[in-house]
Amino acid sequence: MTVPITIRPATKADASEVALLVNIATHGGIGIGWRHDERAEGTYDPAEVGRLDMLDETSGLNWRNASMAESDGEIVGMLLGYPEPDTMPDTLQTEAFLRPIIELEWLAGGKWFISMLAVHKPWRSKGIGRQLMSLAEQKRAETGRRGLALIVEDENTGARRLYERDGFLVAAARPMHRYPDGPRPGKDWLLMVKDN
Repeated sequence: MTVPITIRPATKADASEVALLVNIATHGGIGIGWRHDERAEGTYDPAEVGRLDMLDETSGLNWRNASMAESDGEIVGMLLGYPEPDTMPDTLQTEAFLRPIIELEWLAGGKWFISMLAVHKPWRSKGIGRQLMSLAEQKRAETGRRGLALIVEDENTGARRLYERDGFLVAAARPMHRYPDGPRPGKDWLLMVKDN
């Protein structure tokens, strides 16, 4: 059943909601990093660090690259993505647990990259994810990218089914490294692509 929603570009005022939905998309993994960030000292909630990250426009992971799905004034989901350059850097200096994810993203050169897609729990299985995927396809066409790409955990079968129904195929995999202080959500990260 498709729920009537509107999708709009995020605004700077949405930074906290974007951070919350990014944390949901990563199954709480990014929030673990926020908790250990030195900027968390003196805050009551590490989500404040996430809000600061979403306000930082030097990274692709920020509010300007997000689109918010709403129903009756309530934010119910989000798509965050951007066009990848045709060529990616040669060197990678980052924490071990992020390295496989970034390596897979670099294999998505020339595609429109779905960095995060999340829907609040009460709104799942109502067609919102599919509507956000349609928006990603529209953005791919607008930017002239050669296809779509995303990264998903091997054990996230619900999301994988959504992507496979939409024509995505697994293109590469990398073994997961455990999040610091966090659960391991599966065995492998999977790069899924849809060529156009």
